[in-house]
Amino acid sequence: MKKRYLAFALILMLLSIVNTKALVVGDCKVLVSYKLYSSLDEEKFICKGKEFGNSSDAIYYSGTGNTVKINNVDIYYLTSWDTYDVVLDITGKNNIAMLHLGDTKFKVTGNGSLKFKQNSYVKKVVNGEAIYSYKYNDKQIVTDDNKIYEGSTLEFEEDYSTLKVNNKLPEEYNIDDYSLVQVVDYTKMTSVIVTESWIKDHIDTELNTSLENGIGVIKYIAPKKEETKKEVKPDNQLENDKVVLISEKKVNTKYKLGVDDLKEEEIAKKVSDSIDKLLIGLYDVNVYNGKKVVSMKNGTYTIKIKLDEEPSKYENYQIIYVNDEGEIEEYIDAKIENGYVVFKTSHLSQYGIIATPVVTEVEATPLVAPKKNVIIGNILKISILVGFSIIALGLIGFLIFKSNLLQKKKKKRKRALAKA
Repeated sequence: MKKRYLAFALILMLLSIVNTKALVVGDCKVLVSYKLYSSLDEEKFICKGKEFGNSSDAIYYSGTGNTVKINNVDIYYLTSWDTYDVVLDITGKNNIAMLHLGDTKFKVTGNGSLKFKQNSYVKKVVNGEAIYSYKYNDKQIVTDDNKIYEGSTLEFEEDYSTLKVNNKLPEEYNIDDYSLVQVVDYTKMTSVIVTESWIKDHIDTELNTSLENGIGVIKYIAPKKEETKKEVKPDNQLENDKVVLISEKKVNTKYKLGVDDLKEEEIAKKVSDSIDKLLIGLYDVNVYNGKKVVSMKNGTYTIKIKLDEEPSKYENYQIIYVNDEGEIEEYIDAKIENGYVVFKTSHLSQYGIIATPVVTEVEATPLVAPKKNVIIGNILKISILVGFSIIALGLIGFLIFKSNLLQKKKKKRKRALAKA
């Protein structure tokens, strides 16, 4: 039996939601109406006045744009006006005892929480028959004392003769001529269990949603901050942006590594003049406890000095230990690892990096041997040229010989003629 009443109440609630109309007061569109346990700041209400606005029955709220802000309020009921998409911006803890929604969804944003319960009004029923108010041509039927008439269809028919005079109704009674509106008993409501599907169909939110004993809960949950894992430095290592010092033994956590660049100092010039290689860098490396230099003698240390240039620009890297007078006291073998010059020592002091610049040799362009067919072609050309030359010389010699022979013959003829 209870299930039947619950289903009936649900149907009635849906009918009341469908009948929700948009409300406009002057130039102000109304997003939702409230009835509160407590009052809100009136200055936030745009729709004001005696008839509308903040009254004892309801607060018609416009908000900024389509957003309604609620902060730590208990709302007896909240009804949306279905023409508008409404955004509830929640702050603090909020409770809504009854939530009626139109065809559009509520969108819920903010960083607070909202608990809501869906209720339905109970329609008036007398002796199992529904009670209605009646309209004729959209005009409400009233009693002799000008109050809205309410009654069952049987009572309306019995009272028709009296009502038709005051309301100018047709002479003949016909129930089909009238619009029936079932009367709501606002003092009695029945709770409707909120379900996940109901929330999905009516609430649009990226906040966390859940159910607690049939009550819907919307709550902002701050995202968990990703814990950044702090890099745990070895307890035998000190470093800064230029030098890394690795000790064979544990180093006091209060100690700090100090590095002074001496490349532009006079001592660097003195060192450069005394070596054949190029001085790439000169550094004074020390460990400090506050402002006091810590003696790090007679230990075993690996020191890494970061190179400012590409390691491939130089070769034959070495480390030099330089005393305070700029004299080189020791040459130390070094190696290159990931852009660092790495070496081992037993104490801290002034260390220089020396190396030989890499000279890029320009390769001589080899003479290209002539191809075989080119050589043959040249020989053939020369042979032809020589052949023509020999023929030409032979021809010239023949012509000269012929000319000389003719000359001799002419001379003999002249002599013979002279004798005769």
